[in-house]
Amino acid sequence: MKTRILFTSVLLLAVALLSACSNSISPISPGTTSDTTDTDASPLASFPLEKALANGKPTLAEFGWRECIPCKSMRPILEELAKAYKDKLNVVIVEIPYHEDLADKYDIMVMPVQIFFDSNGKEMVRHAGFLGKEQIIPHLNIMGIYK
Repeated sequence: MKTRILFTSVLLLAVALLSACSNSISPISPGTTSDTTDTDASPLASFPLEKALANGKPTLAEFGWRECIPCKSMRPILEELAKAYKDKLNVVIVEIPYHEDLADKYDIMVMPVQIFFDSNGKEMVRHAGFLGKEQIIPHLNIMGIYK
């Protein structure tokens, strides 16, 4: 009897969590790689990753999801870097649930993953997990990108 009550409680909790999560997810437009914020003022690239890689500027791409805690923590850092390096660097957030093809293409197994691409679209550095601004800037400097 206790097992049945415990199972029912866990099941109800799982249903409640799934319901809460599904209500907080607002899908981005199909074909959009970047998940820009609800405001138009977001400095993050609003074009697909492939376009960013082809425009002749280095690119910092984060593969993650808006509900991922480390991804949420990195968003303000990425926005700040996008503003600071506006003319020198593309900053793109790839929402994995909406772009599984890109996650497969770049062999993404965890979230978040940051990939630094040079101006020719060649992968230079890859990092899995949270990456602070003080850790990102040296990678940019090594790639020849300064404020």
